Amino acid sequence: MEGSVEETAKAVSELEVDSAASGETQSKNARKKELKNKQGKSVAAAAKASSQSQKPAGADDEDMDPTQFHENRLKFLAAQKAEGNNPYPHKFFASISIVDYIDKYGNLGNGEHIEDVAVSLAGRIMSKRSSSSKLFFYDLHGGGAKVQVMADASKSGLDEAEFAKFHSSVKRGDIVGITGFPGKTKRGELSIFPKSFLVLSHCLHMMPRQKAGPDASVKKTDAWVPGSTRIPETYILKDQLMHVD
Repeated sequence: MEGSVEETAKAVSELEVDSAASGETQSKNARKKELKNKQGKSVAAAAKASSQSQKPAGADDEDMDPTQFHENRLKFLAAQKAEGNNPYPHKFFASISIVDYIDKYGNLGNGEHIEDVAVSLAGRIMSKRSSSSKLFFYDLHGGGAKVQVMADASKSGLDEAEFAKFHSSVKRGDIVGITGFPGKTKRGELSIFPKSFLVLSHCLHMMPRQKAGPDASVKKTDAWVPGSTRIPETYILKDQLMHVD
């Protein structure tokens, strides 16, 4: 009888040891699983942050709800006024039109700059893109023509933080005044390189997203693509022709 009791006690003791070992193994596995999940979340968060930093300027605006875009613009203007800044400058003197600018400087060589010449252009921003927080590109439209704006932080007179903050607030549809020097990029794109960049009128509503060009069967003179400038004289002339007997 005494031997039977000892054997039973030994079996119970071994069972307790096995249970403790099993519990410890499960606890280790649970910790490993939890650590793996945390590492996976960290990697996903880092990838998301990286993809967001590589988005072109204005990408977030393009994905935004138009109502939210409008509200954000109103808040931005209110903040500017609260800081004592006038979001609508009284005047801006444009020394040359975009059409005349193209005629005058279109024959520059690739990569050629005329940094000792200062010109002032005014127009509407219809396209915005960037290669980094230090370099932004815009398409400036006016008078039925367009020219590229190549805004470089090193030529702006602003530090990098101020430059990035300012250009993050410039949106498609804004009317701007730019003073800078003429030149062409290495690829031959006629541009103006701003030393001064002033938003004259903020676009409060989201611009239509740019679409592909018109169907080939449609005459070029009859088609209008979002983002291009309308020429009222064309429509006036057509209307007059339609009423000619």
